Amino acid sequence: MKFRIGQKELSEVVAVVSKAVAVKGIKAILSNFHITVSENKVRFVGTDQEVMMISSVNANVEQTGVFTIPAKLLQEIISSLPSDENSEVMFELEDEESGRMAIKSGRSRFELQIQSAEEFPPVPVIESEGSFVVNRESMLQALKETVIAINTEETNPVQRSIFFDFSNGDAPVMASTDSKRLAVTKVKDLVLPEELRKSFIVPARAIPEIMKLLENREEVHLALYGSQLLFSTSKDQFITRLVDGQFPDYARILPKSSSHNVKMARKDLVQAFKVVAPIARNINGQVQFDFGQNEVKVWSDARESGLAEHFIPCELDGEPMNIAFNVKFLQDFVSSIADEEVVIEMTTSSYPGLFRPGNPDSDFKYVVMPMFVAR
Repeated sequence: MKFRIGQKELSEVVAVVSKAVAVKGIKAILSNFHITVSENKVRFVGTDQEVMMISSVNANVEQTGVFTIPAKLLQEIISSLPSDENSEVMFELEDEESGRMAIKSGRSRFELQIQSAEEFPPVPVIESEGSFVVNRESMLQALKETVIAINTEETNPVQRSIFFDFSNGDAPVMASTDSKRLAVTKVKDLVLPEELRKSFIVPARAIPEIMKLLENREEVHLALYGSQLLFSTSKDQFITRLVDGQFPDYARILPKSSSHNVKMARKDLVQAFKVVAPIARNINGQVQFDFGQNEVKVWSDARESGLAEHFIPCELDGEPMNIAFNVKFLQDFVSSIADEEVVIEMTTSSYPGLFRPGNPDSDFKYVVMPMFVAR
């Protein structure tokens, strides 16, 4: 086995595929890259059995073959090489019995122990149930709006996921919840083929990699592959297992009416949260709002630590009221939108508040449970 790859291209493909490699686990083989050397390409595969990343790079191939190699060690070796866009990295299995792959670049030489690919999970041959080009901007925005309500520490896999409700193909919805908050939004300008007009739950583990693919300027295709979801570009394929579970009826959770509606500038809220957050952290993140007709007091009082308060202008439609929320939940919301104004719709201090961007054309709704205030 013998092949050469440009150092820059090798560094890029290793960085991409390493995101799917298992950091720890029962199977040691999952900490390896699966590498297939064909006539003029080298394919790298990484997986932790929940997600899989496949990426290919052009190469000058003298001898083909298939093997696995420690991913972290190879990445560290490639990173240690002097930066040179024109240099190449040579791989050569000089002695098959020893199972050591010689890696050479410039004046540097390494030998890494490789392993057979037999124990590596099968790499699927993709025969999707229908593929289409996604609107990258609208899907990326929907993910940014819903990723904030995922609880990555939750044991319930449904609460560590985003629900893709594509059953209504003309108005696809994404939703997420950690039981204390709910994020719901529509994916604009996304007309789905019949094969994808279904509902499925995508694990949190997959979301950052999907977002990275969408952030690139390349065309992104989406397809279902059995019980897996496939995102692909001209160079990369990202496959994720779908979560087996029942997502809550998000439409039933959304408040249907309100008696107190407040409009505020987003930048004012951002500043208020900066002021009160250091104190709020000492009282389980609790921040209180005293809403008046033209002004709201945003404050937090932790008896052991102290008091913080900040006043900002507001427009209140309804009677003055007091309500408390978790400041981190609200910081997540204001950081996920770009609108200049924020609207809060409320009924009582014990009923969930509905937060939304000030733009009436926005479909993003963020429902937050209030916190109990000891009187």
